[in-house]
Amino acid sequence: MDNNRLKYLLSQYTTRTATSAELEELSAFLGSDDQDAQLEWMIEEAWIQSAETETKVFGTRSDDMLARILSAKTTKRPLVKTFYRNYRAAAAILLLVLAGGGALWTRQRKKPAPVATTQHKVFLPGSDKAILTLANGKTIELDSNMNGQIAQQGHVSLQTKAGQLVYKPQAASSETAVSWNTLRTPKGGQYSLVLPDGSRVWLNAASSLQYPTSFAGPTRQVSLSGEAYFEIQPNAAQPFFVNTGETAVAVLGTSFNIMAYNNENSIRTTLLQGSVRVSRQTAHHLLKPGQQSLINQNGTMEVIDHADTDLAVAWKNGLISFRSADIRTIMRQVERWYNIEVVFKGEVPTRTFTGDIPRTADLSALLRLLEISKIHFKLEEEKLIVM
Repeated sequence: MDNNRLKYLLSQYTTRTATSAELEELSAFLGSDDQDAQLEWMIEEAWIQSAETETKVFGTRSDDMLARILSAKTTKRPLVKTFYRNYRAAAAILLLVLAGGGALWTRQRKKPAPVATTQHKVFLPGSDKAILTLANGKTIELDSNMNGQIAQQGHVSLQTKAGQLVYKPQAASSETAVSWNTLRTPKGGQYSLVLPDGSRVWLNAASSLQYPTSFAGPTRQVSLSGEAYFEIQPNAAQPFFVNTGETAVAVLGTSFNIMAYNNENSIRTTLLQGSVRVSRQTAHHLLKPGQQSLINQNGTMEVIDHADTDLAVAWKNGLISFRSADIRTIMRQVERWYNIEVVFKGEVPTRTFTGDIPRTADLSALLRLLEISKIHFKLEEEKLIVM
């Protein structure tokens, strides 16, 4: 196939404007056995072009086509088989953007060395799992395979289905005592929750949410550690509060994300819909949709007017995403999602990176993509060494 034609087809695919005939033509090319050199050249060109345009290629419109393209490949190719082991990892190749470090990888440079891995340990991505602690201290391990009622807390039935915990009030109650439950996700885990008022919460890895089994009184209060995305049922007579240490987010009815990990340099509240009021000591700010508040380690608050809301909720939408992020910031996501300790050896690169990697990709797929930027890794038992 002519290089210009192939470049055109890949461009059409990455911008999600390809016709059915063009997708079939691209499928036929990628399914052939004699196009290794040309395909490698086009991958390099796609990386370089991505660095200039930050093109995104993920989208439901053409995911199925790419899945068929890649599932049809059965020949052994040194480069292609490595990167095209599953279709989302393949899409990540064309998507990954390495900004701030000059050209990505030219044809004159050598291919990156393979990532060293242990023979007995494969670091798979996280999954739907959590630990529920009931009011009496009893703990229940949850995963995506659990279905049906798992407990009863007063007049509330606790039920699970496909990675979600649902609190279902069965009848009105005159009980005045409030019972508290805690849902905690480990590293490598995520879980969703429907609270007694119908509000929905998605917990990211290494996070916990403490909440009552019923909302009584003038307010609805929960406490968060880590990261969660909220969709709160409106109730002006009973405002909703999310507490993260000394920071409180007051809500009426809205969708927003809070990242409050202890090892991050700020607490970020990103508003998608509605309105929230972020407070810390004497600082207060009412956020509008599209805004993000940052509470820095020294306690000061700043507001970003046009925040990247897609980035803030990328984890909920199945992506490991970073925008102009340094390697330490990326590795903190890696630690939480792949449940692995990251250790740095030698000088830490100062350049930044931009990209989107599916959370379904195994760790080696992510590392191979980062290796292109001349950052090297070694897996030793439960540690990832960044060199």
